[in-house]
Amino acid sequence: MKLPKKLKIGGHLYTVDTSKELPGLDGELVKKENTIRICKTLPKNQQDATLIHEILHALNAVFNDKEISHMVLDSIAEQLYQVLKDNKLKF
Repeated sequence: MKLPKKLKIGGHLYTVDTSKELPGLDGELVKKENTIRICKTLPKNQQDATLIHEILHALNAVFNDKEISHMVLDSIAEQLYQVLKDNKLKF
């Protein structure tokens, strides 16, 4: 999948930034900047999976009134990534 430069999530426009190293992190959602950062040194498949993970964080922040644990979001992101990749689905 080609990582987008912008994503609209819950009515908010997020910039997807892949230009930085993120020591200790694969990615992060910076809500106050409407930015999703993905570590530039990750292999391509890990960048894709990390984007899905960060999208789930953004969806949770916008649509859910309860915090979903990082472990659960990570599990859902990996499962969704596997389904999209194995079935050659693009978004």
